[in-house]
Amino acid sequence: MQRLIAAQPDLATSLVIVASENHRGQFVYACNRVARQRGVRPGMPISEARSLAQRQDRLTIEPWQADADRQALQQIAVWCERFSFCVGLEEVEAPQCLLLDVTGIAHFFEDEPSLAQQLRQALQQRRLEGRIAIAESLGQAWGAAHCLAHADREAVIPTGQSLDQLPLAAIRLPQTAQTKLQRLGISTIGELRRLDRASLAKRFSTEVLLRLDQWSGQLPELITPCRPLPKFQTERRLEVGVTQTAAIEQIWTSLLTRLLDLLRPRHLGLRGILFLALQEDRRRWEKTLRLCAATADERHLHELLRLKLEKWRLTAPLVELSLEALDVAPLTAAQQDWLQGESQDDARQLSTLINRLSSRLGEESVARARLLPDPVPEHATGDCSLQEQATLSAAPFTPSFQPLDRPTALFREPRPVDVIAVLPDGPPSALFWKHTRFDVARYWGPERIESRWWRQAYVRRDYYWIETTAGARLWVFRRMQDARWFWQGELL
Repeated sequence: MQRLIAAQPDLATSLVIVASENHRGQFVYACNRVARQRGVRPGMPISEARSLAQRQDRLTIEPWQADADRQALQQIAVWCERFSFCVGLEEVEAPQCLLLDVTGIAHFFEDEPSLAQQLRQALQQRRLEGRIAIAESLGQAWGAAHCLAHADREAVIPTGQSLDQLPLAAIRLPQTAQTKLQRLGISTIGELRRLDRASLAKRFSTEVLLRLDQWSGQLPELITPCRPLPKFQTERRLEVGVTQTAAIEQIWTSLLTRLLDLLRPRHLGLRGILFLALQEDRRRWEKTLRLCAATADERHLHELLRLKLEKWRLTAPLVELSLEALDVAPLTAAQQDWLQGESQDDARQLSTLINRLSSRLGEESVARARLLPDPVPEHATGDCSLQEQATLSAAPFTPSFQPLDRPTALFREPRPVDVIAVLPDGPPSALFWKHTRFDVARYWGPERIESRWWRQAYVRRDYYWIETTAGARLWVFRRMQDARWFWQGELL
């Protein structure tokens, strides 16, 4: 709509409708302010929209041109680069929003409110109208722009401010998911966030959890810039092939030095490197090195490079070698903490160790434990690769128990035990496991744990903490289906 009015200024006072067509006929895709005052709304049939026009209105109906709209939006994105180093379009079939990464640059405009105000004024000078919002995450900025911002007022969301009162449409959910949630009485983002994540994953598509994590910032979104970022690559072609390990390593080192020289003026570090090598017999070698943090430490990168090259087995001389930066990121400077006498060197040394282990053992072999939103203890933990970005199922969640409510040692499989109990459904007074008797001095419980009814292996248990006469604390449960007892963990 703004593209049409910018090309033909006289349309600003006309009743302008942009029409789209599908198998059901023609419908209103967009309309200007005059049309909205007459009651025209997007999605309305064109015949109905025509009937709302008054006699004095000059009605103009234009066909929707998706390619022209995208091209015009890309031109605005390139113009907006004066306000951000990374400007892109939202990744939908028909984008209507520009995404700007303003991390760390607000001070050039005094502060974030001044940045938003200057951007709005600059757009108005170009006869463009926009709703501008700045927030912690891309999802929150999108929601605030559509639900809080206006053409003459920006929405700058302070860090930590809750936006749970916004409607479900602000979180970019599919219309089908919004309809289902509204039938269940869920109408705001806050009500949606209070629901159990495991239940949402089972009853709705994974896009609901995806949008929730993007909203909170736990799952960062990357902006694809309209103007492609420069490609950092170095290569070396040889007239005579080489096979000596020392010569090949020396060439790789020189290529790495040249690659880092390209990044240093921009204060960028490497997070991913692609190694390419071509043999005389046209066989191509390709290796990828992923780093857990951006670095420009040439000595450390050379060590990781050498570990990668140790596994190569050449069958012919090399005639071409190249290094390409797959992923780059701004470098973070380590600052001394004079109060505690510590620095960020500890985190940097940990990153160095992780990179070495991943290069030697493989990225999938270096992992960390994580909690999963599953009430069944044996399914409540998993492994997550340190080199990979956190997946949707690994997103943080708030457990419903305290640390001391669970044993410090959990057995891989529950151990069946025999029990003596005073009451049939009561707590145990003695346990027997492998000819060993445990007399119970005290107990706490029961705690009922059940799995979802739609799971194949249905779990329904009563858990007890028991303290034996010898002072040991054991975590046991009674399976409700057959009243059998199991010992699952202990407090060391």
